[in-house]
Amino acid sequence: MDRKFRKKIIACIVSFCIVAGVLSIAGAVLKPHSKDGVMQSMGIYDQPEGTIDVLMLGSSHIYYGVNTAKLWEDYGITGYDLASAEQSLWVSYHYLIEACKTQKPKVVVLDFFTPAAFMEDHKFKYSFLSEALYGMRFSLNKLQMMFACFDGNPDLWNRYFPSFFGYHDEYVSFESEDIGKLFTDHAAFKGYTPHFGQDPTNEFYLDTENVLPPSEKSQKYLKKIVDYTKKHGIKLYITIVPYRVNEEQTFEKIQEEDKRYNWLVGYVEELGQQGYDHVSFDYTVSHMESFDLEMESGEDMDDSTHLNYYGSCKFTDYLAKDLRLRYGEEVLSDHRGDSGYESWDENAKIVKEDVLSHGFEWR
Repeated sequence: MDRKFRKKIIACIVSFCIVAGVLSIAGAVLKPHSKDGVMQSMGIYDQPEGTIDVLMLGSSHIYYGVNTAKLWEDYGITGYDLASAEQSLWVSYHYLIEACKTQKPKVVVLDFFTPAAFMEDHKFKYSFLSEALYGMRFSLNKLQMMFACFDGNPDLWNRYFPSFFGYHDEYVSFESEDIGKLFTDHAAFKGYTPHFGQDPTNEFYLDTENVLPPSEKSQKYLKKIVDYTKKHGIKLYITIVPYRVNEEQTFEKIQEEDKRYNWLVGYVEELGQQGYDHVSFDYTVSHMESFDLEMESGEDMDDSTHLNYYGSCKFTDYLAKDLRLRYGEEVLSDHRGDSGYESWDENAKIVKEDVLSHGFEWR
Protein backbone atom coordinates (compact mmCIF):
# COMPACT_ATOMS: atom_id res chain seq x y z
CA MET A 1 0.00 0.00 0.00
CA ASP A 2 1.24 3.48 -0.89
CA ARG A 3 2.56 5.35 2.15
CA LYS A 4 0.61 8.54 1.37
CA PHE A 5 -2.60 6.57 0.86
CA ARG A 6 -2.03 4.76 4.15
CA LYS A 7 -1.65 8.12 5.91
CA LYS A 8 -4.92 9.33 4.39
CA ILE A 9 -6.71 6.22 5.63
CA ILE A 10 -5.31 6.71 9.15
CA ALA A 11 -6.22 10.42 9.07
CA CYS A 12 -9.81 9.56 8.07
CA ILE A 13 -10.12 7.01 10.86
CA VAL A 14 -8.71 9.43 13.43
CA SER A 15 -11.03 12.20 12.21
CA PHE A 16 -14.03 9.89 12.43
CA CYS A 17 -13.10 8.86 15.98
CA ILE A 18 -12.70 12.50 17.03
CA VAL A 19 -16.09 13.47 15.59
CA ALA A 20 -17.76 10.43 17.16
CA GLY A 21 -16.12 11.22 20.49
CA VAL A 22 -17.20 14.86 20.40
CA LEU A 23 -20.79 13.88 19.55
CA SER A 24 -20.80 11.30 22.34
CA ILE A 25 -19.55 13.83 24.90
CA ALA A 26 -21.96 16.49 23.64
CA GLY A 27 -24.82 14.01 23.87
CA ALA A 28 -23.97 13.07 27.44
CA VAL A 29 -23.81 16.74 28.46
CA LEU A 30 -26.82 18.07 26.52
CA LYS A 31 -29.33 15.25 26.85
CA PRO A 32 -32.32 16.13 29.10
CA HIS A 33 -31.92 14.48 32.50
CA SER A 34 -35.62 13.91 33.09
CA LYS A 35 -36.83 11.66 35.90
CA ASP A 36 -39.70 10.47 33.70
CA GLY A 37 -37.57 7.78 32.10
CA VAL A 38 -34.25 9.24 31.00
CA MET A 39 -32.62 9.10 34.44
CA GLN A 40 -34.13 5.68 35.08
CA SER A 41 -32.51 4.17 32.00
CA MET A 42 -29.24 6.06 32.54
CA GLY A 43 -29.02 4.93 36.15
CA ILE A 44 -29.23 1.22 35.39
CA TYR A 45 -25.67 1.31 34.00
CA ASP A 46 -24.23 2.59 37.29
CA GLN A 47 -25.85 -0.03 39.52
CA PRO A 48 -23.45 -2.45 41.22
CA GLU A 49 -23.29 -5.46 38.97
CA GLY A 50 -25.53 -8.38 39.89
CA THR A 51 -27.18 -6.68 42.88
CA ILE A 52 -30.72 -5.95 41.65
CA ASP A 53 -33.08 -8.73 42.77
CA VAL A 54 -36.37 -7.11 41.70
CA LEU A 55 -36.56 -5.20 38.44
CA MET A 56 -39.65 -3.02 37.99
CA LEU A 57 -40.84 -2.30 34.44
CA GLY A 58 -43.72 -0.13 33.29
CA SER A 59 -45.19 3.32 33.15
CA SER A 60 -44.91 6.37 35.41
CA HIS A 61 -47.15 4.48 37.83
CA ILE A 62 -44.04 2.47 38.76
CA TYR A 63 -41.66 5.33 39.57
CA TYR A 64 -44.43 7.17 41.43
CA GLY A 65 -45.71 4.11 43.27
CA VAL A 66 -42.92 1.56 43.93
CA ASN A 67 -40.77 3.00 46.70
CA THR A 68 -37.30 1.46 46.43
CA ALA A 69 -36.19 3.15 49.66
CA LYS A 70 -38.97 1.41 51.62
CA LEU A 71 -38.30 -1.93 49.90
CA TRP A 72 -34.75 -1.64 51.17
CA GLU A 73 -35.19 -0.11 54.64
CA ASP A 74 -38.05 -2.37 55.74
CA TYR A 75 -37.30 -5.58 53.84
CA GLY A 76 -33.72 -5.48 52.56
CA ILE A 77 -35.00 -6.08 49.01
CA THR A 78 -32.92 -4.53 46.24
CA GLY A 79 -35.32 -3.08 43.69
CA TYR A 80 -34.89 -0.78 40.71
CA ASP A 81 -37.65 1.13 38.88
CA LEU A 82 -36.65 0.88 35.23
CA ALA A 83 -39.79 2.72 34.16
CA SER A 84 -40.66 5.49 31.72
CA ALA A 85 -43.71 7.61 30.97
CA GLU A 86 -46.40 5.50 29.26
CA GLN A 87 -43.89 2.69 28.73
CA SER A 88 -45.11 0.23 26.10
CA LEU A 89 -44.45 -3.50 26.34
CA TRP A 90 -41.95 -3.30 23.47
CA VAL A 91 -39.94 -0.78 25.47
CA SER A 92 -40.30 -2.95 28.59
CA TYR A 93 -39.00 -5.96 26.66
CA HIS A 94 -35.88 -4.21 25.39
CA TYR A 95 -35.28 -2.56 28.78
CA LEU A 96 -35.36 -6.04 30.31
CA ILE A 97 -32.72 -7.25 27.87
CA GLU A 98 -30.58 -4.18 28.56
CA ALA A 99 -30.77 -4.57 32.34
CA CYS A 100 -29.85 -8.26 32.14
CA LYS A 101 -26.54 -7.37 30.51
CA THR A 102 -25.24 -6.47 33.99
CA GLN A 103 -27.95 -7.70 36.37
CA LYS A 104 -29.52 -11.05 37.22
CA PRO A 105 -32.95 -10.18 38.63
CA LYS A 106 -34.81 -12.89 40.47
CA VAL A 107 -38.18 -11.24 39.88
CA VAL A 108 -39.52 -8.87 37.22
CA VAL A 109 -42.48 -6.76 38.34
CA LEU A 110 -44.38 -5.65 35.22
CA ASP A 111 -46.98 -2.89 35.42
CA PHE A 112 -49.79 -3.49 32.90
CA PHE A 113 -51.33 0.00 32.78
CA THR A 114 -50.05 1.18 29.40
CA PRO A 115 -51.03 -1.90 27.34
CA ALA A 116 -54.45 -1.84 29.01
CA ALA A 117 -55.07 1.88 28.47
CA PHE A 118 -53.48 2.76 25.12
CA MET A 119 -54.36 1.04 21.87
CA GLU A 120 -52.66 1.43 18.48
CA ASP A 121 -54.84 4.44 17.59
CA HIS A 122 -54.01 6.31 20.79
CA LYS A 123 -53.56 10.01 20.08
CA PHE A 124 -50.35 10.37 22.06
CA LYS A 125 -48.67 7.01 21.30
CA TYR A 126 -45.39 8.68 20.25
CA SER A 127 -45.45 11.57 22.75
CA PHE A 128 -43.07 10.09 25.31
CA LEU A 129 -40.53 8.36 23.08
CA SER A 130 -37.77 10.73 24.20
CA GLU A 131 -38.18 9.51 27.78
CA ALA A 132 -37.75 5.91 26.63
CA LEU A 133 -34.84 6.52 24.26
CA TYR A 134 -32.50 9.22 25.54
CA GLY A 135 -31.06 7.44 28.57
CA MET A 136 -30.32 4.13 26.87
CA ARG A 137 -26.87 3.56 25.44
CA PHE A 138 -26.58 2.80 21.77
CA SER A 139 -26.41 -0.90 20.96
CA LEU A 140 -28.04 -3.48 18.73
CA ASN A 141 -30.70 -3.84 21.43
CA LYS A 142 -31.49 -0.11 21.31
CA LEU A 143 -31.62 -0.18 17.52
CA GLN A 144 -34.10 -3.05 17.68
CA MET A 145 -36.16 -1.10 20.22
CA MET A 146 -36.23 1.88 17.84
CA PHE A 147 -37.56 -0.34 15.04
CA ALA A 148 -40.29 -1.52 17.41
CA CYS A 149 -41.15 2.01 18.57
CA PHE A 150 -41.15 3.87 15.26
CA ASP A 151 -43.47 1.60 13.23
CA GLY A 152 -41.57 2.46 10.06
CA ASN A 153 -42.23 6.19 10.46
CA PRO A 154 -39.33 8.07 8.75
CA ASP A 155 -40.09 11.27 10.65
CA LEU A 156 -39.38 9.48 13.92
CA TRP A 157 -36.12 8.08 12.59
CA ASN A 158 -35.09 11.56 11.48
CA ARG A 159 -35.92 12.98 14.89
CA TYR A 160 -34.42 10.35 17.19
CA PHE A 161 -31.59 8.70 15.28
CA PRO A 162 -28.96 9.44 16.33
CA SER A 163 -30.47 10.60 19.64
CA PHE A 164 -28.25 13.68 19.57
CA PHE A 165 -30.40 15.13 16.79
CA GLY A 166 -33.42 15.05 19.08
CA TYR A 167 -31.98 17.31 21.76
CA HIS A 168 -29.22 19.28 20.05
CA ASP A 169 -31.15 22.53 20.65
CA GLU A 170 -30.33 22.16 24.35
CA TYR A 171 -27.07 24.00 23.67
CA VAL A 172 -28.94 27.30 24.12
CA SER A 173 -29.34 26.53 27.83
CA PHE A 174 -25.90 24.99 28.29
CA GLU A 175 -23.98 26.04 31.40
CA SER A 176 -20.48 25.17 32.51
CA GLU A 177 -21.89 23.11 35.41
CA ASP A 178 -23.36 20.73 32.83
CA ILE A 179 -19.87 19.35 32.24
CA GLY A 180 -20.25 17.62 35.60
CA LYS A 181 -22.85 15.32 34.04
CA LEU A 182 -19.98 13.45 32.42
CA PHE A 183 -18.70 12.34 35.80
CA THR A 184 -21.95 11.79 37.73
CA ASP A 185 -22.38 8.37 39.30
CA HIS A 186 -26.06 7.39 39.48
CA ALA A 187 -25.59 4.30 41.66
CA ALA A 188 -27.66 5.81 44.49
CA PHE A 189 -30.57 6.56 42.17
CA LYS A 190 -32.95 3.60 42.02
CA GLY A 191 -35.59 5.02 39.67
CA TYR A 192 -38.16 5.92 42.34
CA THR A 193 -39.15 9.59 42.44
CA PRO A 194 -41.40 10.58 45.36
CA HIS A 195 -44.18 13.06 44.58
CA PHE A 196 -45.97 15.28 47.03
CA GLY A 197 -49.27 16.39 45.56
CA GLN A 198 -52.48 15.58 47.44
CA ASP A 199 -55.40 15.40 45.04
CA PRO A 200 -58.88 14.17 46.11
CA THR A 201 -59.78 11.30 43.77
CA ASN A 202 -63.22 9.78 43.25
CA GLU A 203 -63.80 6.07 43.66
CA PHE A 204 -64.25 4.04 40.49
CA TYR A 205 -66.47 1.29 39.18
CA LEU A 206 -64.69 -1.89 38.08
CA ASP A 207 -66.12 -4.18 35.42
CA THR A 208 -64.75 -7.64 36.26
CA GLU A 209 -66.80 -9.61 33.72
CA ASN A 210 -66.46 -8.16 30.22
CA VAL A 211 -63.26 -8.82 28.29
CA LEU A 212 -61.29 -6.85 25.68
CA PRO A 213 -57.81 -7.80 24.46
CA PRO A 214 -54.88 -5.38 24.31
CA SER A 215 -53.43 -4.60 20.89
CA GLU A 216 -51.88 -7.41 18.88
CA LYS A 217 -48.51 -5.70 19.20
CA SER A 218 -48.84 -5.62 22.99
CA GLN A 219 -49.79 -9.30 23.02
CA LYS A 220 -46.74 -10.10 20.89
CA TYR A 221 -44.33 -8.34 23.24
CA LEU A 222 -45.99 -9.66 26.37
CA LYS A 223 -45.29 -13.16 25.07
CA LYS A 224 -41.69 -12.13 24.35
CA ILE A 225 -41.32 -11.02 27.98
CA VAL A 226 -42.91 -14.26 29.18
CA ASP A 227 -40.52 -16.35 27.06
CA TYR A 228 -37.45 -14.31 28.01
CA THR A 229 -38.14 -14.55 31.75
CA LYS A 230 -38.81 -18.29 31.52
CA LYS A 231 -35.59 -18.89 29.57
CA HIS A 232 -33.53 -16.97 32.15
CA GLY A 233 -35.21 -18.41 35.25
CA ILE A 234 -36.85 -15.12 36.28
CA LYS A 235 -40.22 -14.95 38.05
CA LEU A 236 -42.67 -12.65 36.20
CA TYR A 237 -45.06 -10.82 38.53
CA ILE A 238 -47.61 -8.72 36.62
CA THR A 239 -49.38 -6.04 38.61
CA ILE A 240 -51.34 -2.80 38.49
CA VAL A 241 -50.12 0.05 40.65
CA PRO A 242 -53.40 1.35 42.16
CA TYR A 243 -55.04 4.33 40.47
CA ARG A 244 -58.48 5.53 39.38
CA VAL A 245 -59.27 2.98 36.67
CA ASN A 246 -60.83 4.19 33.40
CA GLU A 247 -59.92 7.79 34.05
CA GLU A 248 -60.29 9.74 30.81
CA GLN A 249 -56.77 9.85 29.32
CA THR A 250 -57.77 11.42 26.02
CA PHE A 251 -60.63 13.87 25.57
CA GLU A 252 -63.98 12.05 25.27
CA LYS A 253 -62.32 8.64 25.18
CA ILE A 254 -62.50 6.07 27.98
CA GLN A 255 -59.85 3.37 27.67
CA GLU A 256 -61.75 0.52 29.41
CA GLU A 257 -58.58 -0.78 31.06
CA ASP A 258 -60.56 -3.04 33.39
CA LYS A 259 -61.75 -5.17 30.46
CA ARG A 260 -58.14 -5.72 29.40
CA TYR A 261 -57.16 -6.63 32.96
CA ASN A 262 -59.93 -9.23 32.75
CA TRP A 263 -58.33 -10.52 29.54
CA LEU A 264 -55.02 -10.78 31.38
CA VAL A 265 -56.57 -13.01 34.05
CA GLY A 266 -57.51 -15.56 31.40
CA TYR A 267 -54.21 -15.17 29.57
CA VAL A 268 -52.16 -15.98 32.67
CA GLU A 269 -54.38 -18.98 33.41
CA GLU A 270 -53.75 -20.27 29.87
CA LEU A 271 -50.00 -19.76 30.31
CA GLY A 272 -50.11 -21.87 33.45
CA GLN A 273 -51.85 -24.67 31.58
CA GLN A 274 -49.06 -24.49 28.97
CA GLY A 275 -46.33 -24.92 31.60
CA TYR A 276 -45.45 -21.27 32.15
CA ASP A 277 -45.72 -21.55 35.91
CA HIS A 278 -43.35 -18.64 36.54
CA VAL A 279 -46.00 -16.03 35.64
CA SER A 280 -48.51 -14.54 38.08
CA PHE A 281 -50.95 -11.64 37.96
CA ASP A 282 -52.10 -9.69 41.00
CA TYR A 283 -55.33 -7.95 40.00
CA THR A 284 -54.71 -5.25 42.60
CA VAL A 285 -57.51 -2.87 41.70
CA SER A 286 -60.06 -5.63 42.34
CA HIS A 287 -59.04 -5.70 46.00
CA MET A 288 -58.30 -2.04 46.77
CA GLU A 289 -59.09 -2.58 50.43
CA SER A 290 -55.73 -4.35 50.73
CA PHE A 291 -53.89 -1.05 50.46
CA ASP A 292 -56.10 1.17 52.66
CA LEU A 293 -55.48 4.07 50.28
CA GLU A 294 -57.03 7.42 51.14
CA MET A 295 -58.16 8.31 47.64
CA GLU A 296 -61.19 10.51 48.30
CA SER A 297 -59.37 12.69 50.80
CA GLY A 298 -56.36 12.87 48.49
CA GLU A 299 -53.92 12.01 51.27
CA ASP A 300 -52.31 9.21 49.24
CA MET A 301 -52.81 10.49 45.67
CA ASP A 302 -50.57 12.86 43.74
CA ASP A 303 -53.32 12.97 41.11
CA SER A 304 -56.08 10.64 39.99
CA THR A 305 -53.72 8.25 38.21
CA HIS A 306 -50.60 8.41 40.41
CA LEU A 307 -49.76 7.67 44.02
CA ASN A 308 -47.92 10.26 46.08
CA TYR A 309 -45.20 9.45 48.62
CA TYR A 310 -47.67 8.27 51.27
CA GLY A 311 -49.50 6.11 48.73
CA SER A 312 -46.23 4.63 47.51
CA CYS A 313 -45.40 3.57 51.08
CA LYS A 314 -48.70 1.72 51.42
CA PHE A 315 -48.50 -0.01 48.05
CA THR A 316 -44.81 -0.89 48.41
CA ASP A 317 -45.40 -2.39 51.84
CA TYR A 318 -48.07 -4.64 50.33
CA LEU A 319 -45.89 -5.47 47.32
CA ALA A 320 -42.88 -6.46 49.44
CA LYS A 321 -44.96 -8.73 51.65
CA ASP A 322 -46.63 -10.37 48.65
CA LEU A 323 -43.32 -10.96 46.86
CA ARG A 324 -41.80 -12.52 49.97
CA LEU A 325 -44.89 -14.67 50.49
CA ARG A 326 -44.83 -15.94 46.91
CA TYR A 327 -41.10 -16.44 46.44
CA GLY A 328 -39.57 -16.68 49.90
CA GLU A 329 -36.41 -15.20 51.33
CA GLU A 330 -34.33 -17.84 49.58
CA VAL A 331 -35.21 -16.02 46.32
CA LEU A 332 -35.46 -12.48 47.65
CA SER A 333 -32.74 -12.21 50.27
CA ASP A 334 -32.44 -9.51 52.91
CA HIS A 335 -29.24 -7.72 51.90
CA ARG A 336 -29.18 -5.10 54.65
CA GLY A 337 -25.67 -4.97 56.05
CA ASP A 338 -24.17 -6.95 53.17
CA SER A 339 -21.03 -5.63 51.52
CA GLY A 340 -21.59 -4.15 48.08
CA TYR A 341 -25.10 -2.88 48.78
CA GLU A 342 -24.21 0.50 50.28
CA SER A 343 -25.85 2.39 47.40
CA TRP A 344 -29.27 1.32 48.67
CA ASP A 345 -28.51 2.91 52.04
CA GLU A 346 -27.54 6.08 50.18
CA ASN A 347 -30.74 5.94 48.14
CA ALA A 348 -32.86 5.73 51.30
CA LYS A 349 -30.97 8.69 52.76
CA ILE A 350 -31.55 10.81 49.64
CA VAL A 351 -35.25 9.93 49.47
CA LYS A 352 -35.69 10.72 53.17
CA GLU A 353 -34.11 14.15 52.77
CA ASP A 354 -36.43 14.84 49.84
CA VAL A 355 -39.51 13.73 51.78
CA LEU A 356 -38.72 15.82 54.85
CA SER A 357 -37.85 18.88 52.77
CA HIS A 358 -41.39 18.79 51.34
CA GLY A 359 -42.96 18.73 54.79
CA PHE A 360 -44.09 15.10 54.56
CA GLU A 361 -43.67 12.57 57.36
CA TRP A 362 -41.08 9.84 56.78
CA ARG A 363 -42.80 6.45 56.68
